[in-house]
Amino acid sequence: MDPLSDILAGMRIRTANFTRLDASAPWGVDSPGESGVSFVLLLRGSAILTTPGGQQSTALRGGDVFLKLDGTPYSLFDHEDSTLIACAEVEKQRVGNHIRIGGDGALTTFVSGSFELDTLAARPLLRVLPSLLHLKLDQHRSLAFQSVLEMLALETEAPGLGSEAVISRLFELLFVHAVRAYSMQPDGPSRGWLGAIADRNLARALEAMHGAPAQGWTVESLARTAGMSRSGFAARFKAVVGQSPLDYLTQWRMHCATRLLQNQNVALSEVSRQVGYDSVAAFNRVFRREIATTPGAFRKASRESAA
Repeated sequence: MDPLSDILAGMRIRTANFTRLDASAPWGVDSPGESGVSFVLLLRGSAILTTPGGQQSTALRGGDVFLKLDGTPYSLFDHEDSTLIACAEVEKQRVGNHIRIGGDGALTTFVSGSFELDTLAARPLLRVLPSLLHLKLDQHRSLAFQSVLEMLALETEAPGLGSEAVISRLFELLFVHAVRAYSMQPDGPSRGWLGAIADRNLARALEAMHGAPAQGWTVESLARTAGMSRSGFAARFKAVVGQSPLDYLTQWRMHCATRLLQNQNVALSEVSRQVGYDSVAAFNRVFRREIATTPGAFRKASRESAA
């Protein structure tokens, strides 16, 4: 399994919500930001997106989608002279999942939504993604991605039986396809493990570590897997990923351990063995250093959260 699939397989969306908004010019919305991931899919018309301080301005056209991953505030409007209305005031116009705002000018329609991701499951991915993903209609838009967006547009326009469940699944697919599209852009990721996937040699080493985290990997064995010299592999891995191969391996092992610990039926000794540690004491030390808690405390917190 490739690293991206491996990480995405453990992620689940929670607390999803959406709004379909018809905005007639002039209009402007000021969002305080939301926890988790927020997104806007522009169905028709155009808009301008700005972030705090006005340092980043993005022009949006019909078919564009953007995702914000850090919960920071943003503003969305049709023209820089338009008055911005706070989201709390816009919410007062809500009828079900539909809102109408603005004047009597040109119409812009978009679907906005937000959803929570499991923090630990998403951490490896969120570390290497920018805070804002802007994906244009003509920019590496696969047929599958376009189909998800079209289904999302239809489902929010005419909700039916089970719509909330359907839309939650579509949000999950939206996120996966957005990450895919970003990784394929010419100006996409060049650093971190997501950037390393584009490097044929480094990708082999990453796939090996993800496929067999318990194996006793060394820099030498990983370099052989990558088809490179030891020194060349170590230097390139550190330059692209930002950490040494063995530091990355340790981080990934602890990520796998958090998944296993959420299963209350797997003994701690078995968790330790499955992530490459013969000694439970050694595993405990590394887990505490990387996760800032003990495996037992983490398991207890997971159990209480599930209850």
